[in-house]
Amino acid sequence: MFATSSFFRPLAVLAYTVLAVPLFAQPTYPIEGYISAIHPPMGFEVDGRQFYLTAETAFGSMGLDSASATSPLRNALGIGVFVQVDGRDLGPFTPIKATTVLIRDDSSEKLSGIGVITRVVSHSPDEIYEADGYLIRITDSTRIDFAGDLSSLADVSTNTWLHFSGKRGKDGILEATKAQFIAAKPTKFKAVKDIEIPTVKTRQAGTADAAMTSKAMGAPDRPDDGAALQQDEELKIGLGRWHLVPADQPLQQRVHRIGMALVPAYQREMADDNPSKIHFRFFAVDNNKLHGAVCLLDGAVLVSKQMIERLRNDDQLAAVVADGVACNLQRQAARTVLAMRKEIALDVASAFVPGVGIAAMFVPGRSVSKEEAIMEEERGRIALALMRDAGFDPWQAPEAWRLAAPKKPSADLASFPYPDTSCYQFGILKLQYEPK
Repeated sequence: MFATSSFFRPLAVLAYTVLAVPLFAQPTYPIEGYISAIHPPMGFEVDGRQFYLTAETAFGSMGLDSASATSPLRNALGIGVFVQVDGRDLGPFTPIKATTVLIRDDSSEKLSGIGVITRVVSHSPDEIYEADGYLIRITDSTRIDFAGDLSSLADVSTNTWLHFSGKRGKDGILEATKAQFIAAKPTKFKAVKDIEIPTVKTRQAGTADAAMTSKAMGAPDRPDDGAALQQDEELKIGLGRWHLVPADQPLQQRVHRIGMALVPAYQREMADDNPSKIHFRFFAVDNNKLHGAVCLLDGAVLVSKQMIERLRNDDQLAAVVADGVACNLQRQAARTVLAMRKEIALDVASAFVPGVGIAAMFVPGRSVSKEEAIMEEERGRIALALMRDAGFDPWQAPEAWRLAAPKKPSADLASFPYPDTSCYQFGILKLQYEPK
């Protein structure tokens, strides 16, 4: 009996030690990110980790030294709020006990960027432009600079690039402290065919030879919208797989109608031979693994019919399609090529004609670097602006991404966390948009 207990005693001590480490050491977990889920009555989720609050949890603002358990910021928690959380880990099966929650005040954040002007909102009493997903106000105190052939605000219109910095006003409009207006011009670097410039090929569904099929069918270099299909076709992007484009007229016409409504008016009205013209085309494809918009920067946008079936209305479909439109409108092409070459800067030195000679694919929620995360946020902002301008409800966008993101649809959406795309858009909506 003594021998048996002596044998098991070290194992028991080891097991007790392993289980007790979280209780005694209680390592601290400082985690930053958006609140992606709320778990009543006193819990929330950040970066895939669950936290719970106590009466002793201290609240404060990021960047300030003070935090208090009685702070009114305790009531500011919600989906899309960016926080830094410290807490003690009580074990692998227990939410982390939050000791301090610091909240970022995005309303006073200094903002800067560069984007094409998609809409001139006002000339009086102040110039207000829509660019990069913001409404940007130019005032008497704004330091203004002009580049290229531009010399005054009278020369500024849509398709002009605006490099800006400033802060949001109380009305949500960004009040520019600096503004540089730049005439559009083409990019000046050579990209790699089929990798940095994916080509687009089509063939009749069920055939094997793309070149012969395209020739026999008289397929154009740029395929028409799916809305024009009379039979199933397949579409291939660069070196990727073939996508089946079903000849489902109601489905394809719905995607085309929503897509074209999201294209800014200045693009729709632009002459076909204008180098800034983006030849937008929209396709619904049969691909149950596609959970966002595939964006080719020559104007093609693909969305899967399986994902569309998850969405509940046209507003939610518009949110996904708008991401593809936004991808084409902005400087994603040049910046993505540079990012892949690890030579990217956060601000580009010069603007370019969007969509000329460059193509890439973008799917929200798949960022792998800081630069790509920045670009994803830009597309999220721009998509909301496109939705508003086209008469869709931008407040439907976060829910659209929550429905589209899971690999398998969930019956219990109330407990499913929002992806980062949704969280970021919630933050922008609260600062810049009135609920519809």
